[in-house]
Amino acid sequence: MTDCHITVYVPGLLGPQPVLSQLSSAELPDFTVLEKALSRADIKPDPINDAYAGLFQLFGIEPDSTGDYPAAAVCQSVQQLQLDNFCLRADPVHLQADMTSAVLRGHQELRLDSDEAQQLVDSINQHLHQDGLQLVMGQPHHWYLSLPEAPGLQTSPLPSVLLQDINPHLPRGDSAADWRRLMNEVQMLLYDHPVNQQREAEGRLTVNSLWLWGGGHRPDTASVHWQQVYTDDWLFDALARFHAVASEDLPESVETVLQDCHGEVLLDIEDCLQPLRQQDPFAWVGAVEQFQNRWLQPLLEGLRKKRYQRLTLLPANGQRYQLTRHTLRRWWRRRRPLTKWVSDGA
Repeated sequence: MTDCHITVYVPGLLGPQPVLSQLSSAELPDFTVLEKALSRADIKPDPINDAYAGLFQLFGIEPDSTGDYPAAAVCQSVQQLQLDNFCLRADPVHLQADMTSAVLRGHQELRLDSDEAQQLVDSINQHLHQDGLQLVMGQPHHWYLSLPEAPGLQTSPLPSVLLQDINPHLPRGDSAADWRRLMNEVQMLLYDHPVNQQREAEGRLTVNSLWLWGGGHRPDTASVHWQQVYTDDWLFDALARFHAVASEDLPESVETVLQDCHGEVLLDIEDCLQPLRQQDPFAWVGAVEQFQNRWLQPLLEGLRKKRYQRLTLLPANGQRYQLTRHTLRRWWRRRRPLTKWVSDGA
């Protein structure tokens, strides 16, 4: 048997999904494989109970005194920007406003190219110069502010605010009013910027604001036990590379993972997360079904065939579900339906 343990970080797999119990059995796929796996697993407490915080906890990184995790410092280090002070992400976004809310749309929809991003950054810097600030572009959608000291802000991570109303997530803290004023000034500058005029004429979303988040100093490099990470998430990839852990895109099939499986292997599969944030129960059900069929079923088959030793599922709900060949043979354990495993968020 290969000396390999596979951990799957799959936030949102078990909710919270408050309307699942309201769906009829005819509206749900066959979840027998997932239900058997959960019913036969060893279930243990786990410190990860938040999807975003869990990214950092997996690599031993603690939040600062405000509760923020240093996403900016980690990403700029991987991008070799050499920003040594307190680092804050100030990413380009589009705020879609109506009478009562403003919904945030991010880089997946903006698709800024390098020339557009640089023009916007240059114009914003002309304004920020009077405040002694400078915006630095790492990638077209990764922008940074390097500050001489911590601003005393508590922010909300951009990945968690995508397609959400920003009002409950605006920066908080002693200096929040000053930063909101500055961001309002930037919004006014962006309103009629030539880049945005061109994008609007072409029917594309404009960059009409910046989102501040992920502030902190560069953390110490912790000793982590992962030998290999597979992920399609840019922040997860940056965390792996920051700790000198080999990182690759998620493969097309589990077979790729099993062929070169040694030590501690970590898969990051976040497809269940966005449907929860969008409160789309049917899309969430589809994502869970895809996880079961594309990932879980072949992983369990590999476990039965002794191709690795242990499978651990981390759904970021405060528990871990561990499976071995021995636990898979617990035929006497009654299979509980998925509705009994999924949190309703209450």
